[in-house]
Parts: sequence; C-alpha cells; structure tokens
Amino acid sequence: MKKFLLRTILFFGILLLLAWSADIWITHQFKKLESSPFGNWNDIYSSDIQSDVLIIGSSRAYVQFNPRILDSVLHINSYNLGMNGRAVESQVIKYHTYRRKHNAKPKLILFEIYQGTLDTSNGFDRLQFVPYLKDPVLWNDIRKVDGFSWADCFIPCWRYSHYKKDVKDIILGKSFYYCDPKNKLYKGFCDFDKPWDGSRLAKIDTIHYSRIPSAIHELDQFLRECQNEGIRVVFVIAPYYIGATQKIDDIDGMYELFYSITEPYQIPIMDYTYNPISCDTNYFYNNTHLNRKGATLFSLKLAHDLDSLHLIPGKEHNEPPKYVRKYDL
Repeated sequence: MKKFLLRTILFFGILLLLAWSADIWITHQFKKLESSPFGNWNDIYSSDIQSDVLIIGSSRAYVQFNPRILDSVLHINSYNLGMNGRAVESQVIKYHTYRRKHNAKPKLILFEIYQGTLDTSNGFDRLQFVPYLKDPVLWNDIRKVDGFSWADCFIPCWRYSHYKKDVKDIILGKSFYYCDPKNKLYKGFCDFDKPWDGSRLAKIDTIHYSRIPSAIHELDQFLRECQNEGIRVVFVIAPYYIGATQKIDDIDGMYELFYSITEPYQIPIMDYTYNPISCDTNYFYNNTHLNRKGATLFSLKLAHDLDSLHLIPGKEHNEPPKYVRKYDL
C-alpha cells in the first residue's frame, strides 16, 4: 500500500511538473507576440509604457487613433489601449492593469465612445486574457466578465485547454490570426488597409445604443477616479459612415445620456459624427471603422483640434480649456 501511494504521488508529481513546464513555455510563446491583442498586453506587463496621453475605447479606438500621428503633431508620447469588441468594463479593467503594473500615470485620456460603449462585453476575443491569468488580480477582475474559473488561475495549463487549436498552432509555429503581420501593433494601434464592405450594414435596419446601468456606473466611477487623480479626460466620438449614423435609433437620446455622465466632471465631447469624412466610403472598411487612409486623416484632424482647443495638458498657453458640452468637429 505504501509503495502504491508513493508511485501515485510520484506519477501526479511528474504530471504536475510537466503541466507546469508546458504552461510556462506556452505562455512565453504568447508573450513574444507583437500582434494584436497580445502585443498590447505584453507592453503593459513589461511595465515600460511611459506615455502622458492614453487612448481608451473599443476597436474604433484601436484602429483609428494613430499614436504616430498624434505624437508627431502634438509632440507628446501617446499609447493606444483600445480593445477589439469590448465594452467599458473590460476597457477599465485593462486601464487598471496598466496602472497596477507601474506604467506611467497619464496626464490626458482620450476616451472613445460610441453606441456600444455602455454595454457588457460578450466574451469576444477572450483568449487575450488567458496568458496573463496567473495574475490573480486580473483573474479576479475579468472572471466576473468572462466567467473564468478558479482552475484557470491555479491549475497549470488548464486555461489553455479551451483553446486547443490556437495552442497547437503556436506550438507548431504556424501562422495564425494572432501572429499575422497585418495585425502587428505600433504603440497599441493597428491600421487596416481594407476596401469598403457594406454588406453588414445592408442587413441592419436599426442600430440601438446601449445603456446598461452597471456599465453607466462603471464609467462614472472611472471618471471620478480620474478626477481625483488630476487626470484630464476627453470623450471622442470618432467618425461613423453616415449610412450607419442614420440608422441609430434615438441618437439624440444617446447624446443626452453621454452628456448626463460627463457634465458633473465637465468633460468635453469631441464629436466627429457629421464630419465630412463620414460621407465617403473610400475612408472606411465597414460602417463603423476607418481604413488606413481614413484613420490617417482622422488622427491628423484630431491632433490639430486637440491643440487648437487647448486640451493637451501643459500646452494650454496659459489659457485653461473652457468646458463646452460638445464640440462638433
């Protein structure tokens, strides 16, 4: 009996050691990726982002706010924390991870908002969190959103068992979505040189804006936190294709909701909904996302508007920015 117990303990000990070693190796492979979204998270966990301007938001931030252009025009150091397919609660978790990992405190946050901001994330691109779930704080925060179990944090390799194909591809060194050179990031930004595709928009009759109470509370708490830390926040509504804007149900109600959130903190909204760029499909690859050409023009416009409106901390020319409910730009 004693020999059986020793063999059993030895067997499971070896199994645990192999699983632990495999977990470390697989995680290391993901942490070498420079493509979206892992390049972004790897920068955060390297604690080497020293930016005074952060961009937060959905994929409309991630593919439309170009730090290279913002930096060159405004002489700042910006970084894009945009998240593909994620609403405000995931965006705030990412920002808190950024701060907790001793990256630089920003002076300004450009917060991209749109009709899906005040929603809950639906599990899209869930794999992005998996290599970092050994961080118990991130695990505890994101499990409430994506349903990760205690085993995903504490049992070696368990978290990868749900993503066998992706793990197999990375083990074999295959080219797959997450290591596609087209998805390589520059300071969190990824531009897509794609032609217009209006097929998805053609199937949509009405676009509803989200207003989930927990998401509204999450955003309010975030804005309060920034106010207490002396971090300026500016909301930005990036261009939509006009055909999509016209399908938003009760767009005035959406604006009123955003105003009700921002006014206590005197946060301006830079609104590009009806900017001329919105009327030309040459600048979009679908109804809500600018292509490379459009993102370049928008980022240039955004940079010059931030400068002319004196919204960059330290560049106010002794004239503090006046609170304006909305800038139509």
